[in-house]
Order: sequence, then C-alpha cells, then structure tokens
Amino acid sequence: MEETTSKILDNGLKVLVHPFPQLETVAICFGVRFGSVDEPGRINGAAHFLEHMMFKGTGKRTWKQIDDRLKELGIRYNATTDHETTLYFMQAYKGYIAKTMDILSDMINNSTIPENEFELERGPIINENMIHHDNPRYMISDYIPRVLYRKHPAKMSVGGDSEQTIRNTKRDDLAKIYEKYYTPKNGVLSIYGGISSKEAFSLAKEYFGGMEREYKKLERKPAREKPMKRSITIKRKGIRQARIGIGFICKEYSEKSVDEFMALNIAERYLSDKLFEEIREKRGLSYDPVASYSPYSTFGFLAGAAGIEPKNYDQTLKIMLGEFKKLQDGEIDKEEFERTKKSLSVGYRIMREDTMTMAVSISDYELMYNGAYLLDRMPKLISEVSMDTFRKYLEKYIDINKCGTVFLKPE
Repeated sequence: MEETTSKILDNGLKVLVHPFPQLETVAICFGVRFGSVDEPGRINGAAHFLEHMMFKGTGKRTWKQIDDRLKELGIRYNATTDHETTLYFMQAYKGYIAKTMDILSDMINNSTIPENEFELERGPIINENMIHHDNPRYMISDYIPRVLYRKHPAKMSVGGDSEQTIRNTKRDDLAKIYEKYYTPKNGVLSIYGGISSKEAFSLAKEYFGGMEREYKKLERKPAREKPMKRSITIKRKGIRQARIGIGFICKEYSEKSVDEFMALNIAERYLSDKLFEEIREKRGLSYDPVASYSPYSTFGFLAGAAGIEPKNYDQTLKIMLGEFKKLQDGEIDKEEFERTKKSLSVGYRIMREDTMTMAVSISDYELMYNGAYLLDRMPKLISEVSMDTFRKYLEKYIDINKCGTVFLKPE
C-alpha cells in the first residue's frame, strides 16, 4: 500500500500526494486554514459565505463557465466550511485530472468575488442556514459547542446568524479574508487516487506554483474553559420531534497525545453502538441515537444525541447519562471494546477506496493537526490502544456532573 508523501513548492504551498494506482478516479482538495473561530463576531458566517463565492467567477471564467465545464467533464465537486478549515474538493476520471486542476486553481488563485453574484448568493446562504435551523439532527454541530463554551469562539455558528451577521456582511469583508488568508503558506493541496506521485507533484507545481500572496499567520488561542454543568432548552415552532444532546469538553488535539486522539475516536464508535442498542433496539425510543467526537486544534468535545418524542425526554436522558456514567466509571466490555477497534480499523481501510473522502481528510488533518500521516497509520494506531488507555481518557473527560445538555422541543 502506497503512503502519503509531501513536498513544499517554492511559494510555500504544501502538497500531499497519495497514489492508489488501482483506482480510476483522482480527487484533489485545496484547504485553507480559516474557519468560523477566526472570524470577527460581527461577520460570523463570513468564512462560509466566502466558500460559496469562490465558485462565482474568476478573471477568466464566469460562474456559468465554471459550472458548465465541471458538468461536461463529469466532475463531482463541493466545498465545506468548519470551525477551523475551509475545503474545496473535486473528483474526476483520472484522464481529466489536469483539466480539473486547472479549474480549481483558477478558482482559488483568481476569484473576483463579483459584487452582483455576492448579493444574489446571500439568499441561498440564508436558506441553507434555515435548513440547519429547521433540522433537529444538526444539534451536535450547532448547539453542543454553544452550551460547552461561553468565551471561546467555538461557540459561534459556522453558518452565522442570518439576521444579525449574514444580512450585514459586506463584499469587502470577504475580500479581506481572501487576500489575507487564501495564501500558499496558509493552505494545503492534497491529491489522492489513480495517479503517480511524479505526475501529481508536476501538476501541482504547474497549476498552483504561481500562486503568490503575502502570508498572514493566524493567531489562535486554545480553549481553556473548565467543564461545568450547563443546560439550555430551545423551543421551536413547526417541529414535532424533540432532540436531546449531551456533551463533554475535551482537550484540543496535540501531537503529543495521539493515543488520546485514537482512544476518543474509539469512544465515539463504542458509545454510538451502546446508545443505538439501549435507546433504539431495546426500548424503541429513537430512530437515530449517535455519538460524536469532534477534535480541533483549539478545542474539542465528545457528545451523544438522539431524536425522540417529547414525552420520552426524561427516560432517554436517564439512559444516555447512564451510558456515559458507565464509561466514566470504566465499565467497559472487553469483547465489545475489541470488536469496536476492529470495526473502526476496517472502516478506515474501506475509506481508502473513496478518493474524495480521502483527499478531503488528508487536507483537513494536515491543516488542523499537522497530521496527514495519521490517516495512513490509523488502523495500526487504533489496534494498539489498550483497555487501560481507553479507560484513562474516558475518566479524564467524562463527568456527568459537569456536562452540557441541550434539549430542543416543539413549542
């Protein structure tokens, strides 16, 4: 199995390449180290707004020309914004990779953020935020950070507030972010799939080597808020399902604590299986109980959530807290623990055949953790986590007397 290798172009852009010769597709991802935690509060949502605008025209292509060319070549494409990164990715038949690279590099290097398109795009962004607002399943990503963090910008929504910030964001706000942070040294390019390393690095140099913009280092501070028991209840009109979420503050990712990162990844799967078994299979209280571990370079959290009928709130809360308490007390079933590790390791091996997922993950891991190498080693690192190590980190972070609870219910 090939491994990920990297080179830094003369302009400072780090390029990560992982060949997978058996595959017929190649995916590329350009990632920027900028997300919602880096925004001034008055324009919260600007990183996501800018993500949309990068598809709206360059010095030589209109949005329609970009869109038509991508469709003509059968290229799958998208972008995503998170708390600490913004990622642009495309997946193409391997014979079209040079043409794909040409389009993506033009978008990243030469965006004009056209004024007329800027005003038009405000509407779709507001509607996208409405989708999140109206769907209780976004509770973990939208509300858990808000109840856990009161000072750190982790509490800010990735999408922003439609009325307070999105409607008031100006084109110049986005242009300043683009000029200051969409730079070679603040970005990373990943290439994954049916391509040789030699060709991939050559194409990266050809299409991204001329990217020149002065580097402005981001100043970020890690969250240092102490866990406290907090709870918020949100009443919303027009919904029938309630949703409950419980979260615990974790430390940000550190290269010195890879074992912690692996242990909590296992905890996500182990807890998801437990919640599914106890809440859905044994009691029929929810369709989609799930756990989530969200580690960033400045903060992190472990959470569980479930969609329920409002009348089942007390019973579901008791069950969820009970499962967290078992982990807190080190009550781990050894057989299930080993099965979870095996399942997770196999899952990462299967993921290697999805070129788009891998290209995105490589860029994301490199930007947040300086750790694209982790993806190559993930199955082995997971298998090496012992029961004692697993217990140690669960005991460190899970305290049901210091959790954040969110209850979303119909008004």
